[in-house]
Amino acid sequence: MSSVDGAAAAAPGEGGPREPLPSAGGAALPRQAIAALALVLAAAVVALYGYGARGFGLVEPDETRYAEIGREMVVSGEWLTPHLNYVKYSQKPPLVFWATGLSFLAFGQHEWAARLPSLLGGLVTLLLTGWLAARLYGGATALLACAVLASTPLFGFMAIVLTLDMTLTVWLTLALVGVWQAWQGGGDRRWVRFVYVATALGVLVKGPVAVVLIGAIAALFVLMHGGWQALRPWFDWRGLVLGAAIALPWFVIAIWRDPAFWHYFVVEQHFVRFTSQKQHREPFWFFLPVVLGALAPWSLAAAFDPGLARGLLDPRRWAPATRFLALWAVVIVGFFSLSHTKLVTYALPALPPLAILLARLLLHGIAVGRTAGLARAAWLLTIGAPVLGLVAATLPWFATHYRVPILVPYLAIGALPMLLTGVATLHLLARRRPYAALVAFAAGWALVFAVAVSGRGIANDYRSLAHAARATLGPDDRLALYRNFVQGMVFYSGRRNIMIGPPGEMTFGSQQGEQSGWFWRDDAAWISREWAGPGRLLVLFNRKDLDRLRPLLVPPPIELASQDKKVLVANR
Repeated sequence: MSSVDGAAAAAPGEGGPREPLPSAGGAALPRQAIAALALVLAAAVVALYGYGARGFGLVEPDETRYAEIGREMVVSGEWLTPHLNYVKYSQKPPLVFWATGLSFLAFGQHEWAARLPSLLGGLVTLLLTGWLAARLYGGATALLACAVLASTPLFGFMAIVLTLDMTLTVWLTLALVGVWQAWQGGGDRRWVRFVYVATALGVLVKGPVAVVLIGAIAALFVLMHGGWQALRPWFDWRGLVLGAAIALPWFVIAIWRDPAFWHYFVVEQHFVRFTSQKQHREPFWFFLPVVLGALAPWSLAAAFDPGLARGLLDPRRWAPATRFLALWAVVIVGFFSLSHTKLVTYALPALPPLAILLARLLLHGIAVGRTAGLARAAWLLTIGAPVLGLVAATLPWFATHYRVPILVPYLAIGALPMLLTGVATLHLLARRRPYAALVAFAAGWALVFAVAVSGRGIANDYRSLAHAARATLGPDDRLALYRNFVQGMVFYSGRRNIMIGPPGEMTFGSQQGEQSGWFWRDDAAWISREWAGPGRLLVLFNRKDLDRLRPLLVPPPIELASQDKKVLVANR
């Protein structure tokens, strides 16, 4: 049996031996030192994530969409039915929108308040990951697992971006921690009910996918370790009542208010998206490179030494803890691999267990004297840093995009900590101080990640155009978007926008009630009636569309502001 797992025949709850964190010289580091390192890591993560969640414009399309839904709840006082651009938005349940609206009420309507639900979700997920890793494998694995997860690109950036994925991840993680605790307690009913409650809250974030994922992981794990009889404690009527009392009322009210909601939400937004969606179609193996990249550079330290894990790939020799974590990750990645719709962010809930397993594997490698993977990852950073600097120096010569001057300084600055990380790690490995090298690798990559977070202002946001529109809009003026719903225009202008062209994701809402005054389809009709009419109209175009329609626009358009390919014009 491999030392990475501990006793393969361990009783429920014995995830493996708990190890202290050895120092560079091999002596065990006391618990006080582990606690001090944990506090430093926690302070660094809170500071970095807190900084990353503020000061940058909301990014199209997800952040602006979900922020606007929360803002409209506050403005309208309608908290039960989500609205986007003041029409019903029935694609997702409301929990994140409620949290965003409450954050706006508490802190004001700005970017940091909008991102607060994701920020808290990320921090709580890190705490849960560390707590579970400590329960399963000890303090050293917990500390490294948190460092791995906090500094990986996908998790780190999703913790400071307003989407539904991080909030779903925290509820899935909480539920699956409950699954482990319930199994550890021999089917402890209190923890079983805890799982039902966390699952219900996940349903209120993204719908029935929470039930499918948590149910599949729990059922498969319990069946593996006790057969059909072991499932009996999990069918708990009190837990079912608690979960139903949390999740069902909103759905019942939504269907009562609009009977068409059921077909649109369940059939179109879940079944159709899973089985036959034409958008975001990717090959079956899509998530394999996604996961590798999502956990970089730590995943590279394992991938660059495949022999390290070769002897650990037999599930029959795994301890229950390792089997549980592997099942957790495989079910999530496997489920979304079967879906026709694949997005990178769908892999997010699989990262906590993978971070624990990766930390366990890296520490096992050091314990048995295998550090080749870490050394090769360090060499990659050492070589990659000058390449990154060269890209920064030459990019302005080959690219003319307006964001290039913004991007170049961050590429140049990021190359320095990347180089220092690689050199320091290699130096410490050469001096046979593998644990110090691991700490240097973690600390150095955190600096690289901090530079990346500082540079996220290059993302696609249009708040300057919205501010320009807001500054000139009179009480009776109207603002329209031509064939492209720029959601930040609604949030930052604080005004309902007219949609010209296909309604897109607002198709369902556009069919509720009389909406013809807000959804214009025919170019000839709106140009002759609205543009040439007596009222003042502002329209946001893509430049090529404006050039195409310019001969038809009488009076001639007056350009108010522009950014990249978009231009804001007025008829008078």
